[in-house]
Amino acid sequence: MVMICIAPIILGMKDVSKTMSLDYFEENFVKFVCLLTCQVDWILDFTKKASNRSIAVSHANIKLLDESEVNGCLLQPVSTIGVILDTKCVGYKDVMYYASSNKLLDANHKWLLVDEMSENCNLTENVNINPEKSFHTSEISKYLEEIDISVNADITVATQIGTDTFDLLETFNFGKTKGGKFVISEVGTWDSETGLNISKRFKFYRRWDFQNLTLRMIVVMSQFPKNFNREMLVGRVPGPGVNVVTQIGTTILEEIANIHNFRYHYTITDQWIGLYERNATRVVSNSLYFGEQDISPVLRYFKKNADYIDIIHPRVTTIETRYYYRILSYGPGKLENQFLRPLSRHAWWCVVAMSVACGVVLLLAAVLEQRPLSGQYALFSVIASICQQFFEDVDSIRVTRPSTAGKLTILVTGIFCVLIYNYYTSSVVSWLLNGPPPSINSLWELLDSPLKLAYEDIGYTKTWLTVPDYNYNRRNLKVELEMRRKKVWNKKKGEPLMVPLNVGIDMIESGEYAYHMEVNTANKLISAKFDQKELCELGSLQSMSPTSLYPIVQKNSPYREFYIWSIARLSERGLLTVIRKRILSPSVVCEGSSPRALALGGAAPAFILLGIGYLVGLIVMMVERLVMKKLCRFFIIFLKQYNDRGGCEFFLRLIYKRKITLK
Repeated sequence: MVMICIAPIILGMKDVSKTMSLDYFEENFVKFVCLLTCQVDWILDFTKKASNRSIAVSHANIKLLDESEVNGCLLQPVSTIGVILDTKCVGYKDVMYYASSNKLLDANHKWLLVDEMSENCNLTENVNINPEKSFHTSEISKYLEEIDISVNADITVATQIGTDTFDLLETFNFGKTKGGKFVISEVGTWDSETGLNISKRFKFYRRWDFQNLTLRMIVVMSQFPKNFNREMLVGRVPGPGVNVVTQIGTTILEEIANIHNFRYHYTITDQWIGLYERNATRVVSNSLYFGEQDISPVLRYFKKNADYIDIIHPRVTTIETRYYYRILSYGPGKLENQFLRPLSRHAWWCVVAMSVACGVVLLLAAVLEQRPLSGQYALFSVIASICQQFFEDVDSIRVTRPSTAGKLTILVTGIFCVLIYNYYTSSVVSWLLNGPPPSINSLWELLDSPLKLAYEDIGYTKTWLTVPDYNYNRRNLKVELEMRRKKVWNKKKGEPLMVPLNVGIDMIESGEYAYHMEVNTANKLISAKFDQKELCELGSLQSMSPTSLYPIVQKNSPYREFYIWSIARLSERGLLTVIRKRILSPSVVCEGSSPRALALGGAAPAFILLGIGYLVGLIVMMVERLVMKKLCRFFIIFLKQYNDRGGCEFFLRLIYKRKITLK
């Protein structure tokens, strides 16, 4: 808060001015006042009066301008600072220029310019004075008009029009560097009897009309148009290369401009975030940092940007990105339905454990029954039960007494296998009747899949490709780094990487690519091009979870407070919701459910198992018909040498599978 005393004959501030100033500070909840003066005779009295109102006071001598001392007084850890500047001092203009250059004429520094009249003015109570006209002709007014004062400045001029009466005038400029006009308007009065009478309206209600001011806006488009026009950004049908989130943010800012009578000069770029270096490619972030632009409609909050630019809240929209791909129904691999995995891994281990337990019990029972091939009987009985069959070996061997334990175990095993079979088939059938779930469940699986990656030609993807520490999702940092290394930077020469939207949709249809794009844009294009069958074959994997987007301005921008207030007003009145719903596209889903044919790749393990069984059977047959035959003949010859008639007959029966009696 600044207080300037214009009274060249007076050595210090008058008591009436001190009282008026403290009333003004107290009304505006100022708890700290900085005195910048070259004379100290009135500081002690003012400090005592301020202390009685719980207002702290500090001071700095500006006779010889010491920037470090002035900074120590002006930059305090409080939300609102009051500053009193003694205009009778020679260096007061240097202090004002320093404050203007360092953006200290802002909303956090409430300025009160006390324009005191000299004691020899001989004022009477009936003098008719126009305070605005009187101040316009003063030296202070002319100097304030020359320095850079912006729309967020909080400068009030207290012009003395009587012995104990002041008129309060506020001064600001909608943008000195942008050709704005210096404005003075009356906001209240003060007198010793009634005290302070000042307008309670928020300052931007009083500064509603920006008088056709022009602000610079930078927006991102993936295609640079030959003939740019505003309707490309805010029309019902956006121009080529305009993303949905950019359209929403620009429409909201244009609505604010229409309400407050100002306009934008547009600059087009193709990337949001870049390097903060003078020789770096100009993008949204560094253009704002170097003061070349005033505002941009949307940007994702990035912690490293906090030191360079300011965001405007509340948010204007959100962004979500996904990898879109087609679920193929041919070929092996992870893109297929997992037909043989309807049960979890733990369920399969339980099946194995139960089968082993039943086999052990059957083995013990077979030993008690004195079966000659107990192990084979136990093993093949369990396998037969799993296959919904029955195994018995009593055609050539008579069991003296079948045990109850064996019967009970066979019964339990059979019931268990029937239940597992029912659960298995029920899971498969229900899975087939449901809509297709995403067959790729994580970015790691996408990385391992045969799908190639392609990306929408848009600003945040260019940032992802060029800025190593920028990522779509911090939780996926490792896999995103692997994606860059394996599938992006190692692409073969000539393979597409960043492609336009229409090309990307065709790449999805081909089934060879996973195309990365923004969800709202995807909903709009996919719903127009894909039929219901293709929608049911479409899969997606989230890359960037729904993330808030905010307009951004220069660091310590004078327009930040205005935009925060304006967007909050639109949000309270429901206009933000209306704009979003008018522009956003509804999500596209596979309607209902339809049976799907099993993919060969998904059922491949079943056919592999069948092939292995045939191969094992063939090998067993070869062993039986060739190897065993030769071995048996060898034993027959061996036994004949020792005249073992019974042994020869046994091996002959084993070879020819019929009863043979040697003569």
